[in-house]
Amino acid sequence: MTTLQAAPVRTASPLRISTRFGLVFAVAQLAVMVAMAVFVLPREGLPTDPALERGQQALAAAEVFRLGNFLFMAAGTLLLGFLGAVHVRLRRADDSGTLAAVAVASGALLALIWPLTGVLHDIALDTAAAGADVRILAAWDAIAPYGLAFSVFARVFFMGAIAFGLRAAGGAPWLVRSALVIIAVSLVGSATLVSGALFPVLALSTIAYEVWVGLVAWRWLREDR
Repeated sequence: MTTLQAAPVRTASPLRISTRFGLVFAVAQLAVMVAMAVFVLPREGLPTDPALERGQQALAAAEVFRLGNFLFMAAGTLLLGFLGAVHVRLRRADDSGTLAAVAVASGALLALIWPLTGVLHDIALDTAAAGADVRILAAWDAIAPYGLAFSVFARVFFMGAIAFGLRAAGGAPWLVRSALVIIAVSLVGSATLVSGALFPVLALSTIAYEVWVGLVAWRWLREDR
């Protein structure tokens, strides 16, 4: 009598699942940034409009802003899922664990700092809805670019640690070189904290950083096949 045995079910390893979070993070972040720019931010008017008018329009569209902030926070914290793969990969490249420790610590800060600005903006909406001067909402527009500019300092350590790990592993020199360029542009963009005129540089470096994280995750997935 022949006994038929079912084929073993292949399941993704925790490492591959964590690596996929890098791809999901990159796609989600880019999608939310586009959605916010197209569907949410225009409801408040132009930055050159009077503060009172902008505040009134933002308060009128408070629910839309809350939804946008929620999606923004959810997309940003997806980076936490990628940190497991980052830790494993960098421990392979550096037995001392130094690079892994730096990357995980800075990555955790990245997953917190910019998304936290969404929470603070929700508080500003609550403050205005409770009867405060609605012009406060026009001023609170700065919280997102300021938070993003501040997060650049954590980004530098995160990308730097991964770039050193990639170099130590002897692969993807183009990822290493592009990381150095993005880090340099990001540092220039961080000066948005001093001059708002540098925000376009900050925005460009942020998009490049998110794409870079996705490319790193994609390369690691291909190496694990």
